[in-house]
Order: sequence, then structure tokens, then C-alpha cells
Amino acid sequence: MEQRLKKIGQVKATTFNKQFDTVYDYWKKRAQDEFNYFDDLKFIKEHNQIFIYLILPPIEKPEHIDPKKWNDDDLC
Repeated sequence: MEQRLKKIGQVKATTFNKQFDTVYDYWKKRAQDEFNYFDDLKFIKEHNQIFIYLILPPIEKPEHIDPKKWNDDDLC
């Protein structure tokens, strides 16, 4: 199963490494205040940037309904 993510920000890798606690607390508080998100954050490093993501719950796929089994009552 794949993981769904929502990007909420980015920070330079050097700043992230030097001030990890400050950066983490800032983004954790922002995720809680703006997105009402209280789980863990995900950090991905790309090209000297750290991207900060929220981990979203998976989407449940609806059950497939065969059109041949439809009755007229289901269409209303």
C-alpha cells in the first residue's frame, strides 16, 4: 500500500541539521494548529532542501458494483 503525503513546507538542509529541535517544534506546532494533525511528520531530503510532509490516512476504495446486477431501485 502506498503512503499518501501532503507537503506543508520546506527548509534548507543546513538549517535543518543545525537547528533540528527548533525546526521540528515549529512544523509540528504548525501542523497541529493549521491542519489539526497530531501524528508524526515525514521529512524527505532533495537537492539540499528538506521537505516536510503530513502522512495522510489511506483512502478506502469503494466496493465494485457490477452494472449487470443493478436494479431500478439502486438508480434512484
